[in-house]
Parts: sequence; C-alpha cells; structure tokens
Amino acid sequence: MRGNMVVVGIVVAAVFISGCATMSPGTKTGAGVGGVLGGVTGALIDKDNPWRGGIIGAAAGAIIGGTIGSMTDRATDEAAEKGQATEYTRTTADGSVETVRATPYGYTADGNYKLIKTQVVRNGVVVSEEVRRVPIN
Repeated sequence: MRGNMVVVGIVVAAVFISGCATMSPGTKTGAGVGGVLGGVTGALIDKDNPWRGGIIGAAAGAIIGGTIGSMTDRATDEAAEKGQATEYTRTTADGSVETVRATPYGYTADGNYKLIKTQVVRNGVVVSEEVRRVPIN
C-alpha cells in the first residue's frame, strides 16, 4: 500500500511540474507557495486523515496561489505597458474579495527598468506588497 502511495505521489508531482512549463513566474511561485501552505494547513486540520487533508489543501492552495500570482503578473505587465495603475478583482467561493493593484513607481537608476508597485488586498486589508522591475524594451 505504501509503495502505491509513493508511485501515485511521483506521478502527480510529475504532472504538476510538466504543467508549469508554460506558466509565468508569478503563477509558478504563487502555486508553489500556496500548495505548500495549503498542504500543511490541510494536514493539520484533518486530524482523522492528515494525508487526505494535505492533498486537498495542497491542491486548493496551489490553485488559489497560482491565480493570485497570475493576476499580479498580468497587472504588473499592463501597468508597465500603459504607464498607469491597473487593478484586477475577484470574489472567491467563500465570498472574500481579492484585489491586485499595480501602480507605476518610477525607474531604476540606470533607466533599464520600470518600477511597478504591486499590492494584494484581501477584504480591504493589504496582505502583500512589493516593487517589481519590468525591463524597458
């Protein structure tokens, strides 16, 4: 039984990794971080069957994290291209409102990159913020 679980785990990991080949960097990072956090949380919550909780939590976390990462990448690229603030909003199944804002912030000292300030806001509270560098074509 344990051997079957290992084989299934390897196959599932291979499928997820091969699917990441065409994803943007933010989507990959978001899916990875979300998957790990979701897996750990799911395993801790499902005390009767931590494996089940971990797998369900990892899948849900990867989807949610990948979606937010993709929204952040898209907003960043659009803000850099248009030179104005961009915002994407979605409502989750549980009713939470998540917004990604990207605002032009200036240029690097060498002038090779535009700086874009990105924020992820959940239910009106900023949960993450960073300044990204976007190459100037």
